[in-house]
Amino acid sequence: MIPEALLGMPLDAALALCREAGIEPDVRRTDDPRGARETGTPRVVRVRGSELTVSLFRDGAPVTRDHHEG
Repeated sequence: MIPEALLGMPLDAALALCREAGIEPDVRRTDDPRGARETGTPRVVRVRGSELTVSLFRDGAPVTRDHHEG
């Protein structure tokens, strides 16, 4: 199970911590209901079991929308 302490973390940092703990989480993405953002920092907005849900935020170094989608 993934700790809720990852909430708000950038996705890269959250994935690194999960992998250090031997967890390979499923990553899901959600978009702003007012419209999909094309760039931003992907941050963890929900933790459920072995799943992380991320959304793009306008902070930090932006990445393209498809950067973390698998």
